[in-house]
Amino acid sequence: MIAGGADGAFRTASAACTDPVAAVSRWKMFSGRKAVGCAPLHAPEELLHAAGMLPVTVWGTEDSSPSPGGGPPFLCPVLRGIFSAIRGDLGARIDAWVFPSTCDTLQNAYEVLRLSGHPKPLFPMVFPLSGSSPGAAEFLLDRIEAFREWAEEVGGRPVSEGALDRSLRVYDGNRRRFGLLEERMAESPGYVTAEEYGWLSRAGMVLPKEAHSELLNAVLSRPAGPGSQIGGKVFLSGMLAPPGLLDTLDRAGASLVGNDLALGHRYYAGEAAGTGDAALSLVRRHLGREPCSTLHDGGTPRADFLFERIRASGADRVILVRVRRCEPEGGDLPWIAEGARERGIPFLCLDTDLSAGERESWKVRVEAFLEM
Repeated sequence: MIAGGADGAFRTASAACTDPVAAVSRWKMFSGRKAVGCAPLHAPEELLHAAGMLPVTVWGTEDSSPSPGGGPPFLCPVLRGIFSAIRGDLGARIDAWVFPSTCDTLQNAYEVLRLSGHPKPLFPMVFPLSGSSPGAAEFLLDRIEAFREWAEEVGGRPVSEGALDRSLRVYDGNRRRFGLLEERMAESPGYVTAEEYGWLSRAGMVLPKEAHSELLNAVLSRPAGPGSQIGGKVFLSGMLAPPGLLDTLDRAGASLVGNDLALGHRYYAGEAAGTGDAALSLVRRHLGREPCSTLHDGGTPRADFLFERIRASGADRVILVRVRRCEPEGGDLPWIAEGARERGIPFLCLDTDLSAGERESWKVRVEAFLEM
């Protein structure tokens, strides 16, 4: 039970977002266990959870006073921020690191740290280039089992089938609750503000999933109202919302009714349990993920899937957030812009380097777009 109900849940989520270093430190102090930093995206966190550790997704925006030396300027801001976090306050509290093969930049980051003699355990979570290629499931199962052994070694406890099955249920329960939240946002625009959604989404990547599910329960206990019709109904796509964007949407009276953010819907989408073999469940979840720019999927084209989600959300306008120098998302602009034009949907693209100082430069553009 969360003290203060939904308002208390928002305060807790906001605090975890504002100071993730404190949230991780508090968990380690009370649990006596280890925390593992996960670069985005798609790390099979259930294995870390089953080993008694806290997975913490690091987006490079965590430290209030980032360490210098975050990498050369041609790197994407996310990786530069991750390098800064590794050298800063958060990195001091993280006991090991996982680098998924989300893109060449993140995959190479593992090699840079390994070759430079980074003192903490590192694991490269390599996924098959295409989920539909022959041998993809076998390859991924092999990597899952290797990750399982690494998690056991780092965590100091075995990851039994029963422990992993319990972790899958914890994570799937959390995903279902988050999915219900997103359904409420589409059915009752304004059910939660854009900023509140951002807090809840980010907090689930810092707090233990059990605690995050309690926050979601408190929010979902509020009855849905008739919905807000003050401003536009916005669908966000991209990796993550830059500082101040969600607050700007709220101040302009807009409602966030759907999103395709990696730091949002894409992180929580898709359940894992149900096959009877926990490791195979993780394999099938990954190979069955919704189309994503970080995955090479031979199935449903991402464009068709995205615009079906936009239609189902009831959004009347779309904002694409492009992180500068982001390889996977860099090619999304042409087809999203063309798809929006063909469907008569107002569309805006924002480029961001995730710095707080850029907020005013696009604030006027967002406000004007919402008045269309």
